[in-house]
Amino acid sequence: RRRHTRYGTVTGVQTCALPICAFADLLADPAQGIGAGGASLALWHDGRPLLSLHGGEAAPGRPWTASTPCLVWSASKGIAAACVLHALQEKDIPLETPVAAVWPAFAAAGKERTSLAELLSHRAGLAAIDRQGLAITDHDAVAASLAAQPPNWPADGSHGYGARTFGFLVDEIIRRLTGETLGSYWERVFRGPLRLDLWFGLPDELIDEAANVVAPKLPPPPGPFLKAYADHGSLTRRALSEPGGILTPAAMNAAAMRAAALPSLGAIATADALARFYSLLAAGDSGHFRPQTLAAMRTTLASGPDRVLVEQTSFSAGFMSNEHGVYGRSRSAFGHPGAGGSLAFADPERGLGFAFIPSAMHSGALPGIRTRKLVAALD
Repeated sequence: RRRHTRYGTVTGVQTCALPICAFADLLADPAQGIGAGGASLALWHDGRPLLSLHGGEAAPGRPWTASTPCLVWSASKGIAAACVLHALQEKDIPLETPVAAVWPAFAAAGKERTSLAELLSHRAGLAAIDRQGLAITDHDAVAASLAAQPPNWPADGSHGYGARTFGFLVDEIIRRLTGETLGSYWERVFRGPLRLDLWFGLPDELIDEAANVVAPKLPPPPGPFLKAYADHGSLTRRALSEPGGILTPAAMNAAAMRAAALPSLGAIATADALARFYSLLAAGDSGHFRPQTLAAMRTTLASGPDRVLVEQTSFSAGFMSNEHGVYGRSRSAFGHPGAGGSLAFADPERGLGFAFIPSAMHSGALPGIRTRKLVAALD
């Protein structure tokens, strides 16, 4: 059963009533910060569309439609993680393998025993790059610098979120395994065959179609994260600002950045594409992933105080897991949030793929109140 609403299309109306109301409230409430832009919300169930909502403006005078793509910031990392896990699976390389077995230069500075599992779960101590002044688009220089440097902290099982570095690390692993960039691997294995509107590097003909991201109205609330970020020498500040310096919404709206392949934070997608991909993972996508690979996506490898985000987080092999309720009540859910409020995840218990993409950002690196309200509407 399909129904059209002022915000989009719905299949299975009773199931979707609460998310529709929550999305409508979000768009109508100026205090939630969407008024300066737009947003989209999608739910897919067992590989089929359940809900596709959108509203607001992609740019001044240009309405947001179901096909409007938007920057998802660090929600990119879940897609990047799926690519590297698939590449490792195809080569029959277990996560316990040292990174240096795939990338020999990585063994420098005491990292010869660091495993792929540690790297993917942010336990390798490479949250921040030591070399300053590198461009965020210079993959070769950044990857070489990360391979050469020592860990940011002694190996002790703790974790620290690699806000920028993660994408370079997984991209380099895919290059070593396949001879392809992560972006081209995604295009060949997933985006093209599945016809997903999600790109690492937007094609020229779509550069002007993407929604403009809009800066937050308010600063982050006072607390340990804000205090750490304000300290220019802290691991938090370094992890969230290098390589490339502070990336403002205006900078990310530039054509050159939309065209750049930035696996950590540069994917541009529709909510439908993100939700559909995660619904395939939630349903056990045997067409692409073996059961043990899907299990690695949802099995927590690191949990507790995050050295970078300065709060409790948990990670599996490249995804943020749900030890701390980011995705509601389902403990098996996994996915990734993005700065400004983007969120995408799989819920295997319910066979759901969820994606929310706003263009008007909220402050902070993790989901804010408006995103949490949408997730709570599922429960």
